[in-house]
Amino acid sequence: MTVFKGAWLGGLILGAVGFSLGFFGPLIFTPEANQGPLLGIFITGPLGAVVGAIAGAIAAATGKKK
Repeated sequence: MTVFKGAWLGGLILGAVGFSLGFFGPLIFTPEANQGPLLGIFITGPLGAVVGAIAGAIAAATGKKK
């Protein structure tokens, strides 16, 4: 796997997980808070994408070569 593909895949997966947890978590735990989903949109989604891209690039760069 190339470094670019690993970064893209890691960013996509962790970004989606971060967005989902940040968006739906506040809706489940505090449904009366109307600004809860903004956590997923502005904080946990982008943060998960950045962390996932970095982790995916590192994993692809240090992974086994076939």
